[in-house]
Amino acid sequence: MNYTLQFGPIWDNRALIVDGFITTILLSAVALVLAMLIGIAVGTAATAQGKIFRAVSVTYVESMRNIPLLIHMYFWYNGLSFLKIPAFWCGVFGLSLYSGAYVAEIVRSGIGSVPRGQRQAALASGLTNLQTMVFVVYPQAMRAIIPSLASVFSQLIKDSSLASVIAVADLTYQASAIEGQTFRTFEVYITVCVLYFVLVTLITQALTILSGSRGDGFPRRAADA
Repeated sequence: MNYTLQFGPIWDNRALIVDGFITTILLSAVALVLAMLIGIAVGTAATAQGKIFRAVSVTYVESMRNIPLLIHMYFWYNGLSFLKIPAFWCGVFGLSLYSGAYVAEIVRSGIGSVPRGQRQAALASGLTNLQTMVFVVYPQAMRAIIPSLASVFSQLIKDSSLASVIAVADLTYQASAIEGQTFRTFEVYITVCVLYFVLVTLITQALTILSGSRGDGFPRRAADA
């Protein structure tokens, strides 16, 4: 097999790759923010005393997680085509609603990991329920769940490639266009693989540092802090 690697055509189309990479970053970033907001709201509702809040939370989580992400994309882009929502935002909505369900479960478990006595002590000191959640519960819960969030966030970035099927000009979409023009399939997707690897690794490592881990997957000991 005499196959010669030729990255020249890829370099010639670097503007498309850069545009696609930027679109992937923007798509992922907006979806990450919305997924976090949704996850915090739904995850908090799952720990509420009211049965209605818990029922709504469970319904949302189960309905979102049990529907394939690709169907979410098609629902916004094709099912609601009469609304004429831009493809980019269809991708954002699909990603954020789908990933938000996973974030909600992580947030719920994080809130549950905070000792109940701390919440009771905060309320006894005069703080309101909202102040207790914001200043006592959330800071501890978020620090505990950052490693789990890193996994969800990295998955969301990789899942963003599905937005290419609804004509979002992300990295995967542009790679397909370049491959169709140059027929350098191997070189195109090697380049795309490297870019996704770098992006996901940077996000994962950043969250690992925020969580106080060593960087090798093990949490720091108190003596190392």
